[in-house]
Amino acid sequence: MSNQLLERREELRTIIDGHKKELSDINEKIQDTWQQEVRDTLRAVGKDFGSTTIMSGNKKLKAKIGKKVTWDQEKLFDQLNKMSPENAKHYGKLVVSVEERKYTAAPPDIKNQLEDCRTVEMGSFSIEEDK
Repeated sequence: MSNQLLERREELRTIIDGHKKELSDINEKIQDTWQQEVRDTLRAVGKDFGSTTIMSGNKKLKAKIGKKVTWDQEKLFDQLNKMSPENAKHYGKLVVSVEERKYTAAPPDIKNQLEDCRTVEMGSFSIEEDK
């Protein structure tokens, strides 16, 4: 029974991988087909991103062009430092962490200092057939 589960999982992974590739290809064709029209519709109302509707034949399609924002970390840090502490705290977000590989390689005295700040929880479970 156990080996059958592993074999069936591999069969399903193969099927899913094929479907993911097909879905990716279809999504790319959809984007190629309608993206320019959606962009033009948004630009006609003075927007580069957002939601709009377009017609395709007799079907009304709702489309959305999202945006992904990245910040230059060095420049942003400098600008936040120039602000009042209240404004910097309100607008900025600081995330502090320790890379696990650096923690693992740290000398015992450093590990002891950081230990109380570290929480380890169980992650995902995986089992594979050893081939």
